[in-house]
Amino acid sequence: MTTHPVERILRGIRKSLGLGASQSSDSLPSRVYTAFLEGITLGGGIPRSINGEPSIQIVPTCRSISSRYEADVWDWLKQRTTPASVILDVGAQLGLYSMLASRHIGKEGRIFAFEPSPETVAVLNRHLRMNKMSDRVEVVQAAVGPEDGEVTFYMAGTHPCNTMAPTTVDPVKLTPIQVKSITLDSFCRQRQLQPTILKIDVEGWELPVLRGARETIQDPNLTICVEMHPYAWE
Repeated sequence: MTTHPVERILRGIRKSLGLGASQSSDSLPSRVYTAFLEGITLGGGIPRSINGEPSIQIVPTCRSISSRYEADVWDWLKQRTTPASVILDVGAQLGLYSMLASRHIGKEGRIFAFEPSPETVAVLNRHLRMNKMSDRVEVVQAAVGPEDGEVTFYMAGTHPCNTMAPTTVDPVKLTPIQVKSITLDSFCRQRQLQPTILKIDVEGWELPVLRGARETIQDPNLTICVEMHPYAWE
């Protein structure tokens, strides 16, 4: 894993003080550690080389991100990404896929990153700014579903288990909020888009997303990558 030199030094200090990886990110030592990283990097983030790609800068609160992130999925998508790709990243979360792909789409390509969580969108936008990718990636702060309007979204900050489809086995406490909801069909019509890649990772909300994309997914040239939860396998 590529790390900032100061981060490596601080890891040693953390270890000597008994503040290992199990330390809660909400604990006082962890918050102090994060604040120090923010200060020493002047808000410019810390580097991560993910799946062998050139390093990107990430915010210190995301420092647990590994150097390998769904590598097989990324390799599959990368093979299908061209300099003119138009990518819909539904469930963009912190923007890892959008950032990795933005370096392969050229000046003609475009990425639309859909993410409803206000806290996650703040980090996503910061990632794009610090990596100078805002000109290629447009953040759409909305949930994607079967109809336009509003939907109840269950969230816990920037946690990856944020979802529109909570279960009894969610690992964290989720708080419901109301967020804007759009369909991919209406979005593509309004923007006059003909996407070439559709990536969906929405923690159990996959079928509602696809129901709102009946027109979009008719394109035989569209590449679709969906993380499908077990309830929908049949």
